[in-house]
Amino acid sequence: MTRKALIAIVSLFIYANLITGAHAELLRGAATLSTVSSVVKISREGNGLDSLVPGEILYIFTESGEPVSQIIVKDVFSDVIYSEPLPAAVARKIRESRSILIFSNLREYGDFIIAFRKGSMESFRDFINRYPDSELHEEAQRIYDGLVYRPFKIRGTFQALDEFIKKYPDNYYADTALKRRDDLQYMPVKAADKMSQYRWFISTYPDNRNAGQAMKRMRAILAAYEEVTLEEVARYPRSHLQKKVKFPSTLHSVLPVYVEGPGVGRKTAIFQSPRNASEYLNFQVSQNDIVLWRLFANREDESLVKKLQDSEKGDHILVYGTVFSNLGGAPWIDVDDIEKY
Repeated sequence: MTRKALIAIVSLFIYANLITGAHAELLRGAATLSTVSSVVKISREGNGLDSLVPGEILYIFTESGEPVSQIIVKDVFSDVIYSEPLPAAVARKIRESRSILIFSNLREYGDFIIAFRKGSMESFRDFINRYPDSELHEEAQRIYDGLVYRPFKIRGTFQALDEFIKKYPDNYYADTALKRRDDLQYMPVKAADKMSQYRWFISTYPDNRNAGQAMKRMRAILAAYEEVTLEEVARYPRSHLQKKVKFPSTLHSVLPVYVEGPGVGRKTAIFQSPRNASEYLNFQVSQNDIVLWRLFANREDESLVKKLQDSEKGDHILVYGTVFSNLGGAPWIDVDDIEKY
């Protein structure tokens, strides 16, 4: 047996076992022809042959799947199983062609080897149709399903995997593709680690397996915000600069962006607003007669913007945000989330 041929046989068996796992009724492996007699010798070790008994029939094939003969197990020793002698002509042909022998207790195993060597969907579909009741049927179906899945897996995008799942929902690898698709959808969101991204992800892919993880991460982010009062933020904006804070308030109004343009009115020094109406939604909140006017929700965060637009004046809301400026002696806050209470 050459090294190349042995590797080919071992690869076939390893691949098959990885797909199906151990099967109590299916026997297969490599066999050799004795150099001094016409007896086929089958190694017991590692081939799961403990169930073999004298008188059982095994089918012998070449490595290309061509049938050679069938043998009757004569004796079962500790490590080697011997067959009844093959006809002299058959033994001579095997030696002259240097054929490698493969055995199984299933007659159709030769056709399975042929399908495996061709490696095409058509070959396995033909095998499945010819042997619907075979012990190899499930294995052949899984290999066929793997070949169907392969081009979508190679494309590797979540769009390709989503297409595969919709086209082949009963494919053996549909669940694998679903998990991979969900992970690909979630990976950039997880990397960004922003409230707006998590909220978008949950809204866009509510059935994604990672939606629960995204919700958990959102709660963890919000829990890290420093709890303050609206009055503290209003009176001491500089001490809260670049801090993530949360405070209870009452919704006062939702208006176009505050201080649009170069000035803010007669009572305040002129300066350029750091926010604009095309990118941000401006809203105002109050508490105990103190009003904060410069709160901004990024319009790209559609879920947050909708929360605000669906809210009404007088609603009690908990504001989560970052004080990004104290321009004009007042707090300017980028809002990450609001919660009604």
